[in-house]
Amino acid sequence: MNKTPAYKAPLFKNERTTFERVEKFISEHHFKDCNLRGRLYGQSYPVHVKHYDFGPDIVTFHEAVEALSMQGAEVGVGFKFGPTWTTHWFQVDISLPQNCQTETKIVLRFDPNCEALLWSVDGQPIKGLSPDFGRTDLAIPSSPTVQRFYIEASCSDRFGDGDGNAIGPVKMDKVFELKRCELAEYSSTIHNLIIDFELLLEMSKMLPKEGARRYQALYTANDMINCLVLSNFSLDAQIKCHLQAEKFFRQSNGESQMTLYAMGNCHIDTAWLWRYRETPRKCARSWSATLRLMEKYEKMKFVVSQAQQLVWLKEHYPSLYEEMQDFAADGRFVAVGGAWVEMDGNLPSGESMIRQLLYGQREFKKFCGVFSEIFWLPDTFGYCAQLPQIMQQCGMQYFVTQKMSWSIVNKFPHHSFRWVGIDGTYVIAHFPPNHYVSQITVKECLDSRDNFTDHGRSNIAMMLYGFGDGGGGPNTDMLERAERLTDCDGVPRVQHATPQEFFTELVKDVDNLCSWEGELYLELHNATYTTQARIKKMNRLLESILKDHEFLQSMSLLEFNVGKPLTSQWQRFLLNQFHDVLPGSCIKEVVDDAIKIYTILLDELAVDDGKKLKWKGESYEAIPNEWVINSCNWPRILFHNNRFLRLEPFSITRLNELEVFKLSLSNKPLGLEDGHEFKLQNRYITASIDKMGRITKLLVHSVNKASNIKENFAAVSENKFANQFVIFDDVPLFWDAWDVMDYHLETRQVIDSDSQAVLVKNTPLEACIRVEFAVEFPTNVRDMDAYYDIQFGHVKRPTHRNTSWHAAKYEVVGHKWMALTEFDQGIALLNDCKYGHSCIGNTMTLSLLRASKIPDDTADMGEHKFSYALYPFIGSMQRPCNDLNLSVMRAAYEFNNPTRFVSGWHAKNKLSSFIKIDGSEGIVIDTVKPAEDDVNTLIIRLFESFGGSVSVKLRINHSRIVSVDLGDGLERIVSALPVETDDSSAEDQYEVKNFFDLSKYITSEEGIIERIQDLNILYTRNKAYDLVVELQLWL
Repeated sequence: MNKTPAYKAPLFKNERTTFERVEKFISEHHFKDCNLRGRLYGQSYPVHVKHYDFGPDIVTFHEAVEALSMQGAEVGVGFKFGPTWTTHWFQVDISLPQNCQTETKIVLRFDPNCEALLWSVDGQPIKGLSPDFGRTDLAIPSSPTVQRFYIEASCSDRFGDGDGNAIGPVKMDKVFELKRCELAEYSSTIHNLIIDFELLLEMSKMLPKEGARRYQALYTANDMINCLVLSNFSLDAQIKCHLQAEKFFRQSNGESQMTLYAMGNCHIDTAWLWRYRETPRKCARSWSATLRLMEKYEKMKFVVSQAQQLVWLKEHYPSLYEEMQDFAADGRFVAVGGAWVEMDGNLPSGESMIRQLLYGQREFKKFCGVFSEIFWLPDTFGYCAQLPQIMQQCGMQYFVTQKMSWSIVNKFPHHSFRWVGIDGTYVIAHFPPNHYVSQITVKECLDSRDNFTDHGRSNIAMMLYGFGDGGGGPNTDMLERAERLTDCDGVPRVQHATPQEFFTELVKDVDNLCSWEGELYLELHNATYTTQARIKKMNRLLESILKDHEFLQSMSLLEFNVGKPLTSQWQRFLLNQFHDVLPGSCIKEVVDDAIKIYTILLDELAVDDGKKLKWKGESYEAIPNEWVINSCNWPRILFHNNRFLRLEPFSITRLNELEVFKLSLSNKPLGLEDGHEFKLQNRYITASIDKMGRITKLLVHSVNKASNIKENFAAVSENKFANQFVIFDDVPLFWDAWDVMDYHLETRQVIDSDSQAVLVKNTPLEACIRVEFAVEFPTNVRDMDAYYDIQFGHVKRPTHRNTSWHAAKYEVVGHKWMALTEFDQGIALLNDCKYGHSCIGNTMTLSLLRASKIPDDTADMGEHKFSYALYPFIGSMQRPCNDLNLSVMRAAYEFNNPTRFVSGWHAKNKLSSFIKIDGSEGIVIDTVKPAEDDVNTLIIRLFESFGGSVSVKLRINHSRIVSVDLGDGLERIVSALPVETDDSSAEDQYEVKNFFDLSKYITSEEGIIERIQDLNILYTRNKAYDLVVELQLWL
């Protein structure tokens, strides 16, 4: 007799309803009264809270404790406080309930609706709190006595306090509310199950429909729900279900599966939508929370990347800094990047970039005992073509960013590759595919694998996890997901690692990697070359003033045995090169802070808007005179009081002792006005300028020495106007301060009214016309490429738009000059503080000003003063045919580094050049400075500017110099240089001239300096060299 079978649920499952069942079972918003999420917290208990408002002041822990004890007011949930950027301290007293079982986990839940830092009663930072990502809990140890904690609340969100827009101007009257403050029972087992369900649910959604693994994940989750529901969520059932999930996650991948090297980070912008003063607190909140995680998860690795932030932490939170050092000693809290701040990758000068790494690397070594080999710039708006060489000079072999994934026209073709600079130096580069704020979800792991463009060449990639930009870092959920996805079939392996461990593995595939030569141009954020013109002007000005001041310090060290490095000034200056400050993509309050820093530095170093340097060092007494310096390694001409005066290279000379540079002059003024145009004419040029300041004609004159025939080069296109001011309708899609879109070119409007040119100076020696507004130059020079000045060299970019890669570069970065050349003639556009350029066909354009409204609605409003110059030439831009033989490079260098007077300098005699170069006019000595660590050592940095290979001889002539060695950007000696001694011409028997011959050295493909005995060539194409000069000790 057949029996009726017992009831059993049907094996058929509706995928949609099963999926939604799992989804609702762990939902934060639906069915919390009966689902798993609603059981995460149990019984709650009240706590006792006192509050004190410190207003805009940031106070120490001890000041806060004293104020709370004397004047603290009792508050509770619902208490409102503010406004924006004020500081509020809370005192929280906790008594565990008597009926609480000892094995029950109790947490303090504190949600101030803003960023906060939890302190222990003895003044140690414990953990950052942030409601942005649910970090509002602290486990409370079991104790029969009252426990006290302090909480410092900063009235700001993780991303600042924009009014109605996350990146908008600050809403200064924002009010915050204490949303939760209680003790609560907490179930770690339930939390583990929630993580299990989240991953199973995501795998059932993201894995391919054609594979079984997707359905295994869904049905495993469904079976777990049945088990929990039927047992009324008993603890035994919870443990059983977690073991069932573990069994699923332990099913491993095959050998071909990709591996993701996971490293925690919390990219903290040093200033952006918040001021500098807030960043040390962001660091303390983020890094303290990270340390608590590292105590629990022993495999976890974490990276920090900005030396300035470490310095702030050491100053304001010394105990936290020491904790971090302990983890750093174990190789888990890793300092990478080597820079003072994560600076902009395009706008700082070459010397500024060297200093970023010099001071950054030195601070990193103090923190963890070693220099970083990895340059870390995940969020910068493009990367100049000279960075590979600068990195190598400062001890770095590897480069990490992800910003190139933001390009909106072309997809960058690689994630792991060899990046080659303009001198041939290369580094190994990696772009985590495609973000740096991962949460280690299944989707992110699969996206990392699917986005990766170098399959077959490599099978590994970085996964940078943790909340970032405004800080935050990893949380418990991310670490729990990483444990389950260590090797889970269907998902790339997740392996905790340091950046160095990743590159050690990647370098094994180096022969398989493709190469990318030249700049990494980001096809977005190109308005940052122009936004906030005041910041950019001050940056360029102080780069020049610091160079001249270090020259003074060096000469004083040589002559008077008194000189010092400008470490403090440089570090404060470098702070403003952070990649949201120098580019101008920050709030008004940060702009004001930056301008204040610049103003203080100018006051310390110079007077009269930087035209005269302050000197406070000791020197020989003498009758005070006006002294003039020339920190260039070539002679310069100073126009002063209607005279041309010649300055020797590398010299400091009394004004009244300068040699007069004689010119044959006519009695006629240079500038003539015929009612419609101004005409400027001398032996070199003839120019016509109309009433609106436009150049209608520009002829360059030259005499062919072979035929003695006068030649004229028409530099400006016929029937077109150079110095034509134009405006554009500049409304980007979202990132206002950051972007200028391609469609702005369709809105060009010529400014042909309301502008008046005025002849303000007109003598036989000088004519000057003043105009208003801003500028393009249609030229009579046509080339497929234009040249642009960059750090320690130049690059060329196409003037056509043949491909989408070319068309995307409608706005590019340049420093001191850009040029168009053709055979035996050309024209250059020089500037003293601008960076945004473009060249389409034969029209060069210099971007002068923007007026973005987000995040600073006052950006670029007000009066601006800047200079630019047109430099037409016959011959090449390296060797033009004029009396001065002034190359475009030198002309732009002089345009940005005016001859300066020195206030307070006293000496018996003029100080002449102690260093000369034989062999090439293209060698520029960019820096002479006292060494950081040795008061009897000078650092000389020189580079090849023409873009060719030259043989040079360096002549050092000073009695105190005893040796010269080849060094690197970190001021370490790399190798000795050969010395040729010649005292035959010495007038003084104690004077010896040492000739240091660089011609026996060449650069190998690996960028290592090697001695070649039988070659007399130094390959220095846009190459920078550092010399370490040891001085004789004076006692």
